[in-house]
Amino acid sequence: MAVYEGMFILDPAKYARDPAGAAKQVADMIGQHGGTILAARLWDERKLAYPIKGHKKGVYWLTYFSMPGGGLTALERQCEISDDIIRKLVLKVDDRIADALVQHALAGDSGARRPATPAAGPAPS
Repeated sequence: MAVYEGMFILDPAKYARDPAGAAKQVADMIGQHGGTILAARLWDERKLAYPIKGHKKGVYWLTYFSMPGGGLTALERQCEISDDIIRKLVLKVDDRIADALVQHALAGDSGARRPATPAAGPAPS
């Protein structure tokens, strides 16, 4: 089975009311089409560059999953007709880096977005 990375933009109002339910819906859709979740987490909530289906903000949900290739088309179609998923992007992950990506996603934000420190250099004269 191939490993895929899925970025799902969820409806922020529905996610705010029931975060676990919105995340479970993505996992259930993947499971219905023969997939297995390897890692899933909230990535961010952001303002969209342009309104999509009337939404100006979106909740970005990152998911790594394994699935037979035949189930991917059906999963993408189901995402298109879902009211809770504003947009989706599913990419096939290279087998050589799949484990590293999944481990990084499971680790969460432990190393993300650290404040930049000024580089040490010669003192101004």
